[in-house]
Amino acid sequence: MNDQTPTAAWIGWDWADQHHDVFLESAEGKTERVRLPHRPEKLHAWFQELGRRFQQRPVALCLEACLSALLPILLEYPFLRLYLINPKSLTRFRQAMRPSGSKSDDLDCQLACQLVKSHASLLARFVAEDPVTQELAQWVSYRRDWVNQRTAVANKLTAVLKLYHPLALDLLQNDTTTGLAAGLVLKYPTLRALQEAPLHRVRQFFLGHSCRLTEGLQDRLRRIGTTAPVTAQPHWNNPHSFMACALAEQLKVLVGRIDQIEERIAVVAAQHPNQLLVKSVLGAGPALEPRLMVVLGTQPENCAAAATLAIRGGVAPRRIQSGNTCVIHRRLAKPQFEHQTWIEFAQYSTFQCAWAREFVQAKTKAGKTYYTAIRALAYKWIRILYACWKKGAIYDEARYLKALQSRHSPYRPKNEATT
Repeated sequence: MNDQTPTAAWIGWDWADQHHDVFLESAEGKTERVRLPHRPEKLHAWFQELGRRFQQRPVALCLEACLSALLPILLEYPFLRLYLINPKSLTRFRQAMRPSGSKSDDLDCQLACQLVKSHASLLARFVAEDPVTQELAQWVSYRRDWVNQRTAVANKLTAVLKLYHPLALDLLQNDTTTGLAAGLVLKYPTLRALQEAPLHRVRQFFLGHSCRLTEGLQDRLRRIGTTAPVTAQPHWNNPHSFMACALAEQLKVLVGRIDQIEERIAVVAAQHPNQLLVKSVLGAGPALEPRLMVVLGTQPENCAAAATLAIRGGVAPRRIQSGNTCVIHRRLAKPQFEHQTWIEFAQYSTFQCAWAREFVQAKTKAGKTYYTAIRALAYKWIRILYACWKKGAIYDEARYLKALQSRHSPYRPKNEATT
């Protein structure tokens, strides 16, 4: 469908869990209100009829940005031009049109229709990413959710073990996020269980979990026999050991699910067009590489410039200018997961990338906070990756260092400055 084809109708959509309120205005000026139940078959039937009614000509649809079962339904109809609006934007538009503060679902969908009809040129049209990017985005998002749950369970397990079985934490070196931690607690839930087990059996347990018998581990294992319990009272140990085992069972499931998700992420990421570009940068690693593929995407329509990508990810600062006053703030409203992806990548890049490390050090010496310096580094990486993405090239560290040296950049590594 040609983007120059005139719009046949405009729709304002107010969605809810049980039903959706719709306000439609055709190019001929006819308006209608519809309430649709939130049932996939009813929604598909209505959109199919809508396509026949307007002969598959473009229909602009405006609704609040959301993550719900509605979006994949909308994406199945190519004649729809989608505008996903920040809820705050619709709220402020309603306040401008209705200073009295009146609000209703009917009014909201009518105002959404007016907004897209009158100001479509000022709004960003939603362009869906390719199926591989969409699937990868879901996998990496769910992985982060599972990791957060694992962290919460591990923290609870650590707190419980401190109360009655601190030697287990010593053996684990305070890392209770692993399958090893879950297995140790389930097999040896108390100090008494550890001390009654033959030492060679305990060694075999660690070897069975791919642990190297380092001198440090051997020393910790030798302390099992001489360690005194917090208390031998069952009224203290029994509830805590029960709770520790319950948490260990949850942890074991979470660790297994995370491993399964990471396997699927690796399969999907191997098919992504941005794989070679992301693997060429320093500091990403297996966890961040798929996330970078997702935030870059594959649709040029979504990113007209590197600044657009930085604004979308909440990395670019927010400028407020009035008269002779100009104030610059960090962005508070931003997609958290996308923002974290850029910030975490910038942090890890300083461990492997000399110029990135010099960049952060120069910013902090100039009086910037560490987090401000990392955000600035993230913005710089966005410009670099965006340029490579637009050219279809991969990142070349040696070439970039040479460019820094030729420009006498203050951020070039010190060893490069003297060559």
